Amino acid sequence: MQPLEKNFSRLLIFSGVFNIVLAAPLILPEFTAVYFSFLWDVNLFLSLGGTAPIAPQQAVNALLVNTAGIDLVLIGIIVIYAGLAPAKRLFIPVINAAGRTLFAGIIAYYIYTYNIAHIIALIGAIDLIISIGFVYFTLRIRKANKNVNDQ
Repeated sequence: MQPLEKNFSRLLIFSGVFNIVLAAPLILPEFTAVYFSFLWDVNLFLSLGGTAPIAPQQAVNALLVNTAGIDLVLIGIIVIYAGLAPAKRLFIPVINAAGRTLFAGIIAYYIYTYNIAHIIALIGAIDLIISIGFVYFTLRIRKANKNVNDQ
């Protein structure tokens, strides 16, 4: 693996682990309230502002949070898989970057409209930085592959 691809691999694996670590606590039905409380404590410690998150009270809403947690962990696993051979799996980081960018935009909406806990903005900012990295490395690898094919 070339240095460019190794660095891309590191970013992909980091971002996959980031997904898994942040989303895994959302999977367990009775743990959501504890996790929301933990995020709020971190939010307060960092003096980020916003309003405290409240765990879903209705079963269907809790189920949607648990399902989102499962989905985000699975996405993290897929991104780690892409990190094992980034040049061969460029579609995964590109589509993931699009999703992360959309997520950051939706976070901005919820912070502006509902003043949700601003720790979520920090998560969105990290996702946006990851997205920029994915696009950067994808373009660099595509250009390097094009140069090799042109020779």
